[in-house]
Amino acid sequence: MAGDGHRAAGTPLRAAQDEAGVPPGVWKGRGLAALGLAAGDVVTERQAELLLGEGRHPDADRIERELLAQGKSLEQARRATVLGRPIEHNRSPKTDKAKERTPWLAFDLTFRPPPTAHLALALMDDRHRRVLELCNDIARDKTLVWVGDAVAEIRWKGGGKQRGQVKDGLIVAVFRHYESRATESKPLLHDHAIVSIRARRA
Repeated sequence: MAGDGHRAAGTPLRAAQDEAGVPPGVWKGRGLAALGLAAGDVVTERQAELLLGEGRHPDADRIERELLAQGKSLEQARRATVLGRPIEHNRSPKTDKAKERTPWLAFDLTFRPPPTAHLALALMDDRHRRVLELCNDIARDKTLVWVGDAVAEIRWKGGGKQRGQVKDGLIVAVFRHYESRATESKPLLHDHAIVSIRARRA
């Protein structure tokens, strides 16, 4: 979220992104409408923590406050913000490895243009750089639509016996980076598209 370097503890996300020279992340995907988000909205640190870290609604704090004000219990308010199965469900007293089980809540698809584009990005003027970035945006967004329509499927019931298409589309947080992680300051335009595995079935 804050570039390919390490963020110092306590540094706000936006400040870390500014320091790394990367823009804020943005939401993409047709599944956003079901959550009250829109494509192009900035991904806040709290939204990412809730959805990609806990499997909960990105606006869970507000939803919980409203439900508590209506007299719901803390447990009821929290459960109302969980998308799908709570991650606590992965903990089982029947297995010795219960504490080691980590829920899988998202995966990273990395998009980058061919090497010649990186040379052009490093050597060309700002107008041509913007064109290259726009081309990357179009290719990425079309690919994400294809993945949502033709590849992604959702499983449910014991052992994932039932399978089907994702109902409303994917929910993706996209973060743009400009440098290679392996070689500091080497130009490498690429996007990390963090795809939430929380989705709706038909």
